[in-house]
Amino acid sequence: MNEKTVDALQIDELPLSELTMKHFNEDYRDRGKPLLIQDFIKPSVDWDLDFLCSHLGDDEYLVREYGEGHFDKPRHLWVKYCDHLKMTMKTFAEHISDGSAKKRNLYLAQSPIGHTDAAKSLATEMSFLTQELGLEPAIPEATLNVWIGPAGHAEPLHFDPGDGTLIQLHGSKKVILFPPRQTANLYPFGFYDTLPFWVSRVNIDNPDFTTHPRYAEAMKERYEVVLTPGQLLFIPTHWWHEVVSVGEGYVCSCNHFWKVKPYSRNFSSSRSIVMLLMNNLPWHWVLRFNRFIFNLKNRSAAT
Repeated sequence: MNEKTVDALQIDELPLSELTMKHFNEDYRDRGKPLLIQDFIKPSVDWDLDFLCSHLGDDEYLVREYGEGHFDKPRHLWVKYCDHLKMTMKTFAEHISDGSAKKRNLYLAQSPIGHTDAAKSLATEMSFLTQELGLEPAIPEATLNVWIGPAGHAEPLHFDPGDGTLIQLHGSKKVILFPPRQTANLYPFGFYDTLPFWVSRVNIDNPDFTTHPRYAEAMKERYEVVLTPGQLLFIPTHWWHEVVSVGEGYVCSCNHFWKVKPYSRNFSSSRSIVMLLMNNLPWHWVLRFNRFIFNLKNRSAAT
């Protein structure tokens, strides 16, 4: 394993006051280029645990359980991405407070909250995205998704099927990004593989350049940004990104997925075309089909 270091590149940053639809579309959305909006939300509300427990109601939310030591294993040794649990925000807050969320690698991830009082507190900001910047939900029922987890948690390097906006609400997150043209150098899992094909095999915290030598080339286009409360990050579709919760305590953010425009950006690679088709199906169907074909291939190879 050889160590290689390359200084991270910086993405563009703009204050909200300088952003217009024309500027956003021509310089960022149309070009598929990330952007950090510095003061997207005024820090009038802190999404602390008391706020979350009182504004997310008694609904149950999907929680990913990766398990102790999960991220210490090389990606190719993973037999699954994670397990899934359901629990109320109050129960999850208890896991945050007593440290069990950190120990068990629990992450309340991508849970829709558009129907909640918490989402209503962001109504003005979401209206700006749709009316002033012209963003359209990826699907009609698309909504705000909340992400809550202990500091230190990292969502592995992956890409998304639509343009995304990530709003930081409590604590800080470090986001490491790579452009779509680096896909081959990031060693994604194959179709019908152990993990989904939109996940990278590379552990970017401790890369193994013997196993993944081309990652050294990808590092030349490694971008990095730290999000603090009130900021928004625009992540274009098929940009690889790893999101790390930093600092102490816990971290909370919300994201939303948007239609990709111009439409031609959906056809940048074979993976992007497959992603476009998958967007028209329920994702739990897609994941089950992927797992079915993977198991079928393994059984055939064993006979």
